Amino acid sequence: MQRTFLVARHEFLRHVLRPSFLITTLLFPLILGAVMLFMRANATTSPDELAAFTGKPLGYVDDAGVFTLPVPASLTAQVQALSDVASGVEAIQAGALQGFYHFPEDYLQGGTVVWVSEDVTGPQGQALIATLLQASLLADHPELVTQLGRPLALQLPTEDGQAELATAMAAERGMLTFVLPYAFAMVLYITIFSAASFLLQSVTEEKENRTIELVLTTIRPLALLTGKVLGLGLLGFVQVSIWLAAGMLLLKTSTGALEQAGLAVPWTAVVLALVYYLLGYLVYGSLLAGVGATVTHMREGSQLVAVLIIPCIVPLWFMTAIIDQPDSLLARGLSFFPMTAPVTMMIRVPLTTIPLWEIMLSVSVLLASAIACLWVAARLFRAGTLLAGQRLDARAIVKSLG
Repeated sequence: MQRTFLVARHEFLRHVLRPSFLITTLLFPLILGAVMLFMRANATTSPDELAAFTGKPLGYVDDAGVFTLPVPASLTAQVQALSDVASGVEAIQAGALQGFYHFPEDYLQGGTVVWVSEDVTGPQGQALIATLLQASLLADHPELVTQLGRPLALQLPTEDGQAELATAMAAERGMLTFVLPYAFAMVLYITIFSAASFLLQSVTEEKENRTIELVLTTIRPLALLTGKVLGLGLLGFVQVSIWLAAGMLLLKTSTGALEQAGLAVPWTAVVLALVYYLLGYLVYGSLLAGVGATVTHMREGSQLVAVLIIPCIVPLWFMTAIIDQPDSLLARGLSFFPMTAPVTMMIRVPLTTIPLWEIMLSVSVLLASAIACLWVAARLFRAGTLLAGQRLDARAIVKSLG
């Protein structure tokens, strides 16, 4: 056991200081932060931010008579009611107005609104005008204004007959229900194969330069391989922890879009992401170690890795179906298959309440599969070492497992 931990320590320290690992680990949060800053800068701005940025207010021409309430005093510096289109055009030409919305007489029949501006970037302040219009249309029913601003409280029946409350919101939720699971799944996918590729490289390099023969005089193949898997698994765990922590921090400091859409990321999802990362890595890492044991060169192993990647990306192919029905037979089936379970569960976790028994069964299947794969990889590793310089054929593989 002590030698196993020595191998794990060696593999971890050997790769954690690599420039490629440090750059990848630190660059991802920086890119994510830059993307979120860009999205915030291009998101719908508040009236005060809009006025401060342009120095010009917005306007509207109400030929349809739908604005029954005056502009609140707190917004008069940002929004102006105009008498007609001509006065609005004059104000734009004079540089006193950024642009205006024209509500024609047939607005209530067709719902078409015209944006007039010299700015070619498109309409501005849509959310503000929509809020003022909504308040006017529902002036006699103020309780509806408040209700429309809230997410829908949907009651979803569960298998045990009880009702479960789920929060939903129209457009925002439609986007986030795809982005959030996809981000979780991609982070898991990248980190698993990043660490597993290091493992494949480590095994094949030692076979190519024949140092493995010297190492095996002091340590058993299973202990050596276990140490490599643990060390590189810890490496990937550090990487995914940094990425998840950075992502959670950025979400906390963002505009709160997730909370408004009812999709705040629970810490349980982060914990499950770490658990499924470790188990997913153990499965794929052991498989890649077995691949490294059966080939004589890294190039041959890379070709076989492409085959192992396919099961991991299968959940991404069915992502739309899983997002639409996260508790369907397809979603559950993929959650119990060891090679698709990590990514599938990371798609489902942010979307639905997964029963504890499903999580326990999925984790148990993954753990048992990881142990079995590690045992098989160790047997192949031993056989590949004994046949140094030779490729293991099907007969040799079957014999080594017997």
